[in-house]
Amino acid sequence: MRLRQRGVLWAALLGLALAVPRAAGADATQLRWGGDEEGGAPYIFRAADGSSRLVGFEVELVDTLAAQIGRRAEFQQCQWDDLLKLLTSGGVDLVVNGYELTRERLTASIATIPYFVYQLHLLAAAQGGRLHAWEDLDQARPGGGRWRIGVLTATEADAYLTRTFPNHVEVVRYDGSVQPFRDVESGRLDATLTDTPSAQVYGPQFRVQQVGTPRERGFYVMYLRPGNERLRDALDEALRTALHSGALQRILARYGLWGPAQEMLATDEVQHLRETLASSGPREGAWAVVARNAPTLLRAAGMTVLLSVTAMPMAILLGLLIALGRLYGPLPLRAALATYVELLRGTPLLLQLLFLYYGVLPLLGLPDALRGTVAFIAAIAGLAINYSAYEAEIYRAGLLAIPGGQMEAGLAIGLTRRQSLRYIVVPQAVRLVVPPVTNDFINLFKDTSICSVITVVELSKQYNILVNNAPRAFAELALVTSFLYLMMSYPLAIVARRLERRRAFVRA
Repeated sequence: MRLRQRGVLWAALLGLALAVPRAAGADATQLRWGGDEEGGAPYIFRAADGSSRLVGFEVELVDTLAAQIGRRAEFQQCQWDDLLKLLTSGGVDLVVNGYELTRERLTASIATIPYFVYQLHLLAAAQGGRLHAWEDLDQARPGGGRWRIGVLTATEADAYLTRTFPNHVEVVRYDGSVQPFRDVESGRLDATLTDTPSAQVYGPQFRVQQVGTPRERGFYVMYLRPGNERLRDALDEALRTALHSGALQRILARYGLWGPAQEMLATDEVQHLRETLASSGPREGAWAVVARNAPTLLRAAGMTVLLSVTAMPMAILLGLLIALGRLYGPLPLRAALATYVELLRGTPLLLQLLFLYYGVLPLLGLPDALRGTVAFIAAIAGLAINYSAYEAEIYRAGLLAIPGGQMEAGLAIGLTRRQSLRYIVVPQAVRLVVPPVTNDFINLFKDTSICSVITVVELSKQYNILVNNAPRAFAELALVTSFLYLMMSYPLAIVARRLERRRAFVRA
């Protein structure tokens, strides 16, 4: 497996992890908590003094609470939308990273009392933007199309936009908090919808301005596994102590986050909000969640297929041309193509996609009408270019496997060197490389998951979104997602075997 294949990897490994008991030698004095540094300030980030020391209001809060309950806080890095899976598998004791209190998450986890009150801030370009009021989202974007609003994946900002403005807003989902601000500034997005901490920290760093007044008050909580009620109760008591002693206020004030809204934390309504949410409404069954979201998963699978069947033929053609150039081209061309192959094989696809999306495509000056397809174009180009390096080596091996006498025979009957390659050497080489090329095609279906870093929502990304919103259906959604991947890749294996048998390269 060359690249990270998050959706399927989580489905397989976490299912095994759930069956393995927690290590007997685990240190009972530790409080292992999970978060994602990619979210950055003011949540969790590295100190500016050049050390590796973690700082942030959540870092200080967990350290304070751990000390109060007689434990030592130990941080565990994990991608934000995978944190609840890490919690379920036993990798951490609690999750603390701007996770909102929601009824859906309470069906699979237990939560502390809230430690922060947030609102949703809509931030648009400061100059030249077309979005001036919340009400603009209720109508079509001037010039046609839908408003493109960036959000952090699987957050309440994501849910609020999807629920409130379904007709004229395209929700663009990101894995981090900074990228949406950058894309608003560059014009790829009309605005970003984000929580109070991110708005206060990153808003002044980019050329954006707030649209209207903040909406949808919500609460951050810490999530724990069911069965850890004693730890939850201890953390609740420590939070109440920090609130009444002023320790929580001092922590938030250091990051410019304390305000009148935070005084709500001490009210009885907020202190008992989780119980109110947990008891409200009937619980939806796991398979009911799968059935309700099946069309969404199928659409995401369609995007995976589209990315694969578009990028792979381009990679094959480009790889064949590169292989021919390396074997039969002039020396300068061979050296340049060898550098191309090694550069692409030696750097991650993720970095290549980011370079194309943020570095190359903006320089092309694509028209405004194509701004909604920039991520898709970058994904296709990135996959094709990356895989072309691997295909080039496969075809080069196939061409080298053809005896030199084949070329000489073509020249002997009057064919040119180019004609001999086209009609004699290349067709034989193509038949030889059918199995490895097909294997790469199957891998490409899964490697499309990397494209989520540039906002392309394919099957693995959609699976992660759904699991974060309905964690009780984790196993069922994983099963369906794995089945869809199998249905996409297995036909290719059948086609490959038939081609091999037809050409007598393997025995039936």
